[in-house]
Amino acid sequence: ECFRNGSGMSRAGNYPMAEIRTLAGLGAILAGFTALPAQAVPVTLCGTSICYEYDNDANVNQGISLYGAPTLLSGNTLRFVPSSFNADSDYGSPIPTPTSTAVFKFSRVYTTNGGEVASITVTESGDYQIIGAGAVNVNMRLQSVDNVDDGAVTPGFAEVTAPQFNWNTSTPTGFALANWSLTGVITPAALFSDLATDVDFSIQNTLQAFASSPNYAFVQKKLSLQVTAVSTVPVPAAAGLFGSALGGFGLRRRRFG
Repeated sequence: ECFRNGSGMSRAGNYPMAEIRTLAGLGAILAGFTALPAQAVPVTLCGTSICYEYDNDANVNQGISLYGAPTLLSGNTLRFVPSSFNADSDYGSPIPTPTSTAVFKFSRVYTTNGGEVASITVTESGDYQIIGAGAVNVNMRLQSVDNVDDGAVTPGFAEVTAPQFNWNTSTPTGFALANWSLTGVITPAALFSDLATDVDFSIQNTLQAFASSPNYAFVQKKLSLQVTAVSTVPVPAAAGLFGSALGGFGLRRRRFG
């Protein structure tokens, strides 16, 4: 039991009441610190010659809420299994929406064998349905930006490549679902003058469904989406020295493929 005596002291350990209040305040502050959410930590998945790094916080990497987190398969292949990435045009129900867009960003895709990121292939698939007059559309935009200035003779850092790929149809399916698939390839090593040993990489998907009442259209990314990166063969040290010597004569480093 705690009460104040004539000297202004409490009988709870003989501490002044002011000190007890201070200790209580410190306890509240410490409790507040323990309640703070944990900081997001970048996740790194490394295959045989390629590593992928991404942020698992949906506030930073918003696409993770629709794509889900990737898992590493054999080699350098990642797999996403989206669970609710879809669009529908149903005038009886506004959910989800006629258009759905998400961007998943890898802050780094880098090689571990001394080569370059030669290509990144994205293969995605799902199903769709069109009842009556309608159409569905799938757009995929792949973007890669060079992360490291390797000092290439030809200026241009930070270089960017961002090709787009598209699939669409207006052929009715009736009540049956039909499958769709789309593949896109991006080639940083061939397109960048600078070395493509460390790049960022983003996948942007837009799903669209169009139909007027009483028709219906629906499209979703339901089946697995795979990302596979391929690295170039490392250049032997002796060949690199030879290439440097040629550079002195004004010849420019170039890659083939």
